[in-house]
Amino acid sequence: MKLQLKFREDASEEQREQIVEELSAQGTGEVRPLFPDATDGVRGSLYIVDLNAASETRVLTFLHRADAV
Repeated sequence: MKLQLKFREDASEEQREQIVEELSAQGTGEVRPLFPDATDGVRGSLYIVDLNAASETRVLTFLHRADAV
């Protein structure tokens, strides 16, 4: 399953990196920008997360609680 997420406009680069690292630690597949070459803030805040069934609930709970998402 693929999940799209959007970081809040006020999320710092450090917060984004922490979320991406935590998602990887939670057992997701690849976490990547939806628009890798985006130069504007809106497109640059959109990411795709590859989820597997085993990590789905855990990842969704984590993202729900994350202030930067």
